Amino acid sequence: MSVEKHQPDWTTSLQSLLATVVIAVFVITFVVQAFQIPSESMENTLLIGDYLLVDKLRYGGNSVWDHFLPYRKVHRGDVIVFRYPVNPSQHFVKRVVGIPGDHIRLINRQVYV
Repeated sequence: MSVEKHQPDWTTSLQSLLATVVIAVFVITFVVQAFQIPSESMENTLLIGDYLLVDKLRYGGNSVWDHFLPYRKVHRGDVIVFRYPVNPSQHFVKRVVGIPGDHIRLINRQVYV
């Protein structure tokens, strides 16, 4: 005859909460993250205050997953999020206009590739 030991309800709840937090931190750090559009630079496509879910695994980078996941190169027209070089705590959301090898001209505020 076996006797089952039941954990108190609060320890089960604490374990569930801890597991949820660990999974959420992993997902936000490595998989997907939400960004809010801060300016009008992407208007007509994305408006101020809109949210964008970013797939952090799409393009790869410098991670342990680089050898295991199917990454793709950045294409013209992709919307990307990157850290602003002058202030790395600030993220920029922009559309890719040119890729390596392209010649880009700005004439009368019009972009030509």
